[in-house]
Amino acid sequence: MGRERAVIADDSADPAVRLATEDYRRGFAAATAVLLAEFGAYLDRGDADPAADLVGFRQHALWLSRDELVELVGDLQAAIAPRMRNGPSPERTQHLLSPIMFPMGEAGAGQAEGGRGA
Repeated sequence: MGRERAVIADDSADPAVRLATEDYRRGFAAATAVLLAEFGAYLDRGDADPAADLVGFRQHALWLSRDELVELVGDLQAAIAPRMRNGPSPERTQHLLSPIMFPMGEAGAGQAEGGRGA
């Protein structure tokens, strides 16, 4: 029914298992290419309706301590993981969710104290 989706992630819970910087760079480039291709394919469908389909893309700059970051990641995993077990059914449509998170650098590289949203 659906076509296979690319899965690109470093989901290792073991901090000793780390990718080289260039591996992260290539993985991120591949993930963003897949995201762009999937979104383009969605928009090119005859029935695409982004507003009705609740399509969203947002960026939020968050100030977090290490403990707050760990808690946020845990909260996101707790919200997403159970839904990953959902299978296809007549009332379900497959959605692509692509969480991306990384430190922004010193003072948000010139960003305001608040978040960015779209």
